[in-house]
Amino acid sequence: MKERILETALRLFSTYGIKSITMQEIARECGISKKTVYEHFADKTDLVDEVVAFMTQTHCKKLEECISSGRDAIEELVLSLRQIELQVKSINPILLFELEKYHPSAWKGIQEFKDSFVRKSIRENLERGIREGLFRSNMNIDIITHLRLMQIESAYNPRYFPAAQFDLHEVMVQVTQHYIHGVATPEGHRRIEQYTGVKQTA
Repeated sequence: MKERILETALRLFSTYGIKSITMQEIARECGISKKTVYEHFADKTDLVDEVVAFMTQTHCKKLEECISSGRDAIEELVLSLRQIELQVKSINPILLFELEKYHPSAWKGIQEFKDSFVRKSIRENLERGIREGLFRSNMNIDIITHLRLMQIESAYNPRYFPAAQFDLHEVMVQVTQHYIHGVATPEGHRRIEQYTGVKQTA
């Protein structure tokens, strides 16, 4: 029941934002009483905190599947991008804005996810690509890891890419293509074309 409530709340928050959704609406959508929701969550803040933890854990599992199934560093990135695309399509940008502004403890959870799992994944992918000869070996990995993290953050930030002007999905595709093109060797470019069907040009 608790997971069902979390899944329902995440879907509603992702679609309509947090502020506009009440505990009563979440209960109604689950087909349960509001009292049952409060048996599992002390209040809305507690629910939001657990929704964010549920969301990041789910995202971790999906990205770990991309890492393990990618035949090389390039395919790992391509699979990860497709997973991020699915996530982006399901999230209203207002959700992240409201988390940052009104839910500091939940926002802290997202920042910790970014600073631990995401940063580690970027670095390990770069190291893998260098070992495989698909990424340039003359990069400063610390700088490029930080740069990639900043790219991802900026794509989700409505101050840099307002939803009224930019499609979040397209922004993520473009910044990722820019990133891969910048770190890849000629053999890496050939693999990009092989996996995406998009010819890489100088």
